[in-house]
Amino acid sequence: MIFGDFIRNKEIRKRVIKEELGAEEDEIPERVVVTPIPLNTQFPKNFEDILINMGIKVNRLKVGDQILQQFQGNLFLEKDGSRGFIAFIGRGLIDFTERIRILATISQIKDILFIGTAGSLSNEILIGDLNIPKYVVPFENISDFYVDPTAAIPQADETLLDEIYEYAKETEAKAYSALHATILFPYSETTEFLNYLVNIGVSTIDMEVSAFYKVTKFYGKRAVAVLRISDMPLIELHKQKELIKVKREIAINAIFKIVLRFLKLI
Repeated sequence: MIFGDFIRNKEIRKRVIKEELGAEEDEIPERVVVTPIPLNTQFPKNFEDILINMGIKVNRLKVGDQILQQFQGNLFLEKDGSRGFIAFIGRGLIDFTERIRILATISQIKDILFIGTAGSLSNEILIGDLNIPKYVVPFENISDFYVDPTAAIPQADETLLDEIYEYAKETEAKAYSALHATILFPYSETTEFLNYLVNIGVSTIDMEVSAFYKVTKFYGKRAVAVLRISDMPLIELHKQKELIKVKREIAINAIFKIVLRFLKLI
């Protein structure tokens, strides 16, 4: 079986989507949330109990991929006719790009929200704040294997960005929309390179958002990313551990609320 033929071969496509996402293609709703980080680190503790207490039906989906299995699968959520799908689709550019491409080829999906973490290079955007970038500087070329980089510009959908930014302003976390960059690997960071990014106006960095914006744009999806600041690599913060812990919890709760608003579940 040649898995790369999944786009044009229905039988292979059915197997690939079930294996990688845990769902049948026709079950997936119009709005989807994706993350390169396991859900139990993105959401509040006991988040499934919180959802159930809110009257939201929770359905855990088992994925076939052996690496993804250890992270407990993806989620279907439903309440009062609104349905949402939340998928952990792998960390790092290669795994993430493979699976976001699979997801982006599903025709009924219209809007995709990325939730993840980022490092801040700015003295203003601090740990526990949120960045919702409109533009991304792509210091990666993995996604170029799948999409034409001259046609797939790494840019958020403006209407969706405005929607998510409004949701973010309703939370206790501080929200920004600042220039972002995606790098290939964590060990490609050097002090010199990060200072170069600062000098060209980059505020935050991660390892997936460029590919997310390019692939979703290439396949005609509206997309936006909301990033929780988890570290500040150029700034020493060891004396602020307690404050950081509090701000981290505020940001996690904010992301959780934004996701539920995006999926029209609250």
